[in-house]
Amino acid sequence: MRLRRPAHAGAGKPLVKGIIAGAVAVLVVAGVALGAVAGSGSGSAPGHAQAPSSATSRPASTSPTTTTPPVPATPLVLAGCPAPPVPPNTPPPPPPSHPSVLVPESSLPATPAPAARVTDLRAISGKGMWIWQWSQTEGGNAGAVVARAKAAGLHQLWVRVADSFDGFYGAAELAALVPAAHQAGLAVVGWGFPYLYDPVGDAAWTRAVLAWRGPGGATLDGFSADIEMSTEGVALTPTRATVYLALSRPAASGRPFVATVYPPTDRLWATYPYAAIAPYVDAFAPMVYWGCDQPADDVTRAVGRLATLAPVAPIGQAFSTAGTPGERTAGPSAAEIDRFVATARADGAVGASLWSWQAADAEQWSSFAAANWPVPPVTRLGHAQMALVPGTLRRSSG
Repeated sequence: MRLRRPAHAGAGKPLVKGIIAGAVAVLVVAGVALGAVAGSGSGSAPGHAQAPSSATSRPASTSPTTTTPPVPATPLVLAGCPAPPVPPNTPPPPPPSHPSVLVPESSLPATPAPAARVTDLRAISGKGMWIWQWSQTEGGNAGAVVARAKAAGLHQLWVRVADSFDGFYGAAELAALVPAAHQAGLAVVGWGFPYLYDPVGDAAWTRAVLAWRGPGGATLDGFSADIEMSTEGVALTPTRATVYLALSRPAASGRPFVATVYPPTDRLWATYPYAAIAPYVDAFAPMVYWGCDQPADDVTRAVGRLATLAPVAPIGQAFSTAGTPGERTAGPSAAEIDRFVATARADGAVGASLWSWQAADAEQWSSFAAANWPVPPVTRLGHAQMALVPGTLRRSSG
């Protein structure tokens, strides 16, 4: 599936070829004190081309979790599949929006050497949910967001807060969400959409996001850059991506810096700059929107391939593409959500999240809430260690 965005107009609403929405990074870590982000603005979120079904062997576990239960091998019945053909004479989608000025690569600074990778990824472990449009997320009520996240056993929230058109626009939402999330032991990871027309300018608003301080000195617990392709209006080249990431990442100051990427299908594994991006991020969050594929096949391929480059925290499909020409006519079932989470955990992913909060239906929410993914009781907030104490959070010296 590819994201389709309308012409930019203030708070744009991206259309996914198959309704893939743009992600807002907010990680909610249960039993952990972490940061919060909320966002609404222009542009879209994570989207990607559908991967063909082809199971791969499961990689060795890369996540610090306990023994995982076996994943059933029986293929699932996927409602609304196979997808119907695109009707004849269907008009093409409108061209994607993008910034008007493209800074030549010859004018970009040399890419700095990558810094050492952050190894403490407990903030992005376990289960999370992506927030795209804050006003469409529990009506923009931070207390309701935190309450539902806790009830669903989430460990992180991914909240959209910035993009190349509007810069960092999510400060007010973060001020409402982050302290409440931290009080409840949830992590918040912000995310943004760099179009890479001006990688230096994109890095400037990314650093502003990471420098944000809220009430009581609250901060985000990490950041994810949504690295899309030309189908979404992005001027993606290895040089543009690495300049942006290299100039942005130091501002994370030890917090996880993640790249939201396309799923590594055979075609994209050969063409998308995963290897160039990897040294400049601490983890990949691939958009594993399986459509009419078996979710286990797609997540196994994504984790197996990308884990050779960096830790992986896949994003699953909690939205319906019904009504989109040529796409699946029903949303994923509870069984599919469960299979996605179970497979990601068994394959050694750091965590697993769903796109998106506002699009997930009651069945998908219920299945995700029931999925079990234990997380370590201690995580990092900035440079301080936070240890979970029943009902409170306290600093530890470890």
